[in-house]
Amino acid sequence: MSKQEWDVLNILRHYRHDWLNHLQLINGYLAMGRVEKVEHLINELVIQSKNESQLSNLNMNDFAEQILTFNWKGYSFRLSFEVVSNTKDWSNWEKVIISYFQYITTLLEDHTTHGEEQHAIIVLNDIEKKTVEVDFQGSLRIDDEWREKITQLEQQYEDHIEQIEWNESECYVKFVIKEYSSSTNHDSIG
Repeated sequence: MSKQEWDVLNILRHYRHDWLNHLQLINGYLAMGRVEKVEHLINELVIQSKNESQLSNLNMNDFAEQILTFNWKGYSFRLSFEVVSNTKDWSNWEKVIISYFQYITTLLEDHTTHGEEQHAIIVLNDIEKKTVEVDFQGSLRIDDEWREKITQLEQQYEDHIEQIEWNESECYVKFVIKEYSSSTNHDSIG
């Protein structure tokens, strides 16, 4: 969906749909007497809500929108996220984070095996230093184009990539935010 399509009503409709699914699961588990499943699901929802709140508090509204609406856009993999932050304002680094996020998610989307269970988690952490970690688990098609795009990723973000590992079933990238990132131009490589 284009940015214009994400008006308040569309966002609320998708979000309400997600919550209704969760409530139906809780209702089903209760009907089967699976209280432990209900407790687990409720705990997951509490953690998810806290992460959503922390993400919104980072003052990166465009990035938060991309993360919160990602799973509604029909990608071949699901995205979850975690925020481990003592800082309330990451806005100086939003542009470079969005550029990196779009590059890595496009790369993964273009090289996943569709129809299989696939998942990526993104972790924003500033406890020791500001990092954005992406950990993908699923099936990847490793070919010459993949290798070329990985090389381009490493070159484009050479000052930021601290660790990158990949094989046919996973990809992990640790991206470190440098203090000068807000003034550095990082346009996506297509």
